[in-house]
Amino acid sequence: MIRRTVLVVLLACLVIFPLSGAPAESGNAAAAGVNGYLVIPSAVPAWAENDGTVTIGYSANLSGNGFSHIPYLQVGVNGQLEFALSADLGTGAAILFNGKLRVDRATGRSLAFGVNGQLLQITPSLDWAAQLYGAYTFSGNILNRSASATLMLGYTLRPSISSNIDYGMGLEFPFLEDVFNGKVDFVLDFGNISYSAAPSITDAGNRGMVNLGLRLRPITLTDGIYFSADLRTLDIMDAADRGLSLGVGFSFEP
Repeated sequence: MIRRTVLVVLLACLVIFPLSGAPAESGNAAAAGVNGYLVIPSAVPAWAENDGTVTIGYSANLSGNGFSHIPYLQVGVNGQLEFALSADLGTGAAILFNGKLRVDRATGRSLAFGVNGQLLQITPSLDWAAQLYGAYTFSGNILNRSASATLMLGYTLRPSISSNIDYGMGLEFPFLEDVFNGKVDFVLDFGNISYSAAPSITDAGNRGMVNLGLRLRPITLTDGIYFSADLRTLDIMDAADRGLSLGVGFSFEP
């Protein structure tokens, strides 16, 4: 039932959003540092309009399972490549590495392939995962507002997982645009994955998550230095694992 609903929504978005239009490419990072929505990556590498950008950021996450910290380092190169390194520090410690390559770019749309490698546990036994994915991001208008959407399909490699096919969708559009002058976006993503195969504060084992949030788009602090922030609710449909996340990022142009 969940998969059927997801497919219907994805198809509806393909009809609603035109495949051309002015792209709205921001430099915001998802919870674990990859450029995207709340946990779903987009096909747009970090800071695609610039030759290169370095972002350092931090997410504080709280749920009934406890508290976790995710510091991250994100690097965008020439609008084509992105690398992100982060640590998920909760009851344990996990290291996450994301690499993304944009293979096609046209007006209002991008196609990229990526991998999210995860070292989830070292002792007493090694636990690892790798999520391979393709993402298609397109921009257009909905209700006379500019918006972007992403469709993601992937495959998780992990010795202990029984369901390997990954899918997800992300959606972002201005929130109260007249009030916030286009600087705050509403962000939604959902699918059957989280930012890792074993996140600290939510349960990715049930393979179904809905996440909502508000995003402060990058604002200029001084020449070449930008600040962005996200307020996220994670896995909101699961009462036992529902979480709240606050993320901040500082971006620098070399």
